[in-house]
Amino acid sequence: MPTPPLFTRRLALAMAPGVLAFTAGCAAHRRDVVLRPGPPVARPTSVALAPAVLLHAGQLELAPGGAEVRARVFTPDQEEAGATEGDTGSNEPTPEVAALLDVFYANYYVGKVWHSGGYEYLPEVGNQVRSLGLRFSQQAAYAAQAQEWTDATMGEVLTERGVSWSPVTASVESALQPPRRRTVRGTGPLDGEDNQNLPRFELIPQPLDPGALPEIDADTLLVPIIVHYYAHNGGWFVGQSRGCAAGARFRLLWVLHDSRTGAVRTWGDIAARYVEDYFYTPNDVQLQDYLMAVEARVRGALERELLR
Repeated sequence: MPTPPLFTRRLALAMAPGVLAFTAGCAAHRRDVVLRPGPPVARPTSVALAPAVLLHAGQLELAPGGAEVRARVFTPDQEEAGATEGDTGSNEPTPEVAALLDVFYANYYVGKVWHSGGYEYLPEVGNQVRSLGLRFSQQAAYAAQAQEWTDATMGEVLTERGVSWSPVTASVESALQPPRRRTVRGTGPLDGEDNQNLPRFELIPQPLDPGALPEIDADTLLVPIIVHYYAHNGGWFVGQSRGCAAGARFRLLWVLHDSRTGAVRTWGDIAARYVEDYFYTPNDVQLQDYLMAVEARVRGALERELLR
């Protein structure tokens, strides 16, 4: 009996990333996992694992029912044709939706992204290309899924690496400072077709406030931070010149702190991507396939690099 196509796709997406950390697509330079490690340290004798947090947790309250943004008014006929000319009127978003759009521009978004309406050069994002229409949805569902996956996976990888660890049952979010964001200068090989907004950036973890931590019976505290976690159809992210097909992205920053002083001991910044070339209209089940693919790639990086 032939294998069902959906199972074939799901199996391929889930298993292939574990075989190759760097996977070639239609372009030889395509990088599907990027890891930026912190300074090397001796393996800690005891680790407390905190629950995963979102880098921008407030986004879940901005538009909990989802939101739709259009750069300007366009008719259904124009949208179907992918037109970029016509009515030049604009739809001003509410403050909450504008704030959610800023989260997306900053590449901190968690949820489903749906592009529509062709593309336009927009002055509000530095005269760069962006899809005319963006629809944000499923933020809370994707956040819960990302946090549950991260909590389980971090614990499993620590156990596999033989690290003695204990879970922290309470959130440590109130003790954290946001990492410092540093824009990456110049261009990269994926600029123009990557499935994230430009400019690219690095994150530099900051010390936490040990006085705001719950009781921790370990020398170090490991904090997983979900930078972004989203799936999308085909369209134009900010700064693209060619657009991209459907896919997903997951970026996870883990930080090891001294639990007594709050100082940063080391970290790892893992960014994983997936794009299904030449495919632009996935359904929600296929979007989950893409998320499974980037999860597998993040796990592979954790298995190689977490507290190495």
